[in-house]
Amino acid sequence: MAKSSSSGLIGVAYLPHGTMLLDPNREDLPNGVKSLHLTCMKISEKIAELNPDLIILLTPHGINLHQAINIYQPGVLDSTASGNAEWNNNWIDYSVDVKLDGETCQDLYLYLKQNLQRVEGMLAFCGFNVPLRWGEVVPLYFTLYQLVLKTKTNNNSTLKNISIQSKPKVIIIAQPMKGTTTEERNSYIEEQRTYLVKFGRLIRSWCNKSSQRILLVISGDQAHTHAWSSQLPTIYQPDPTCFSKFPQCGTEHSKLFDEIIHDWITGKRSNSETNLYKLDEKLIINEAGNIEKFALSCGYVGSLTMQGIMENDLIQNRIDDSSKPIEPSSYWLLTNFISSCPTYYGMMAALYIRNFE
Repeated sequence: MAKSSSSGLIGVAYLPHGTMLLDPNREDLPNGVKSLHLTCMKISEKIAELNPDLIILLTPHGINLHQAINIYQPGVLDSTASGNAEWNNNWIDYSVDVKLDGETCQDLYLYLKQNLQRVEGMLAFCGFNVPLRWGEVVPLYFTLYQLVLKTKTNNNSTLKNISIQSKPKVIIIAQPMKGTTTEERNSYIEEQRTYLVKFGRLIRSWCNKSSQRILLVISGDQAHTHAWSSQLPTIYQPDPTCFSKFPQCGTEHSKLFDEIIHDWITGKRSNSETNLYKLDEKLIINEAGNIEKFALSCGYVGSLTMQGIMENDLIQNRIDDSSKPIEPSSYWLLTNFISSCPTYYGMMAALYIRNFE
């Protein structure tokens, strides 16, 4: 696709889904949450400037299928998706209500079905509303916040209920789980690396044929096995039934995993002599992939898909100095990035924007 085109895939946002990010005014917030919230809001401002026609959301916590991609409501007209961000009986008042694009979704579904194994479509009973939870509500909240705020007469108000019934419409895809048995999980953990990268390539090729301005949003958090303090309010601690899975002392792999993802996103390990880099497949597939089963990152499936979407594209990292000249040969501009670990799981936010100059 020619760089001068303003349609197709215009941006890729990687957003966390920790509910603690929604309200920066809570008095009990862990360290790092306010900075994450601020970056997510800056990303929201840039998304509003991009003014997408269509948002494709990839979620690891939706209505998932074992080892199959699940696309919501292909071919169902006038379908909506809504829900709140409730977690530990908090954040119930934060909600999202969006219009699904059943027609465009069916086109994407058929395209993927022809080119990829294990692609399914979910149809809600009689086309009823599709439920959303925090894995979709939190990233959609930040994605749409500034777009909705622009339509309000009082821009000083704080929005808790995000509702968009026209543009942009939304397509939601739930990423696959890892199987029902230990044997299935172990084999699929290896296989899904290739599978999800291919899925990303197909998403990209489909977007390239579209006349719409498309924003891809990846919902995901990083390693869930960081050390955490018992002094934190219980709503920020793991559920007591999961203490064996998320030990208070953490694991040696959690920090390393998040550092690898950080380096992969920002091109920190790039050996390029220019100011440009590409997403390093070895980092995400080999280094991160070999320890993910210890780090336990729900965002890893989205990262693999992102590798396929953006592979071989030149990226310019502009997060430290947005005033420096844009490299003409760059395809993507990394405009925002933050990585932090307020509690037992790490969170990251990043935005890539197409270079149309």
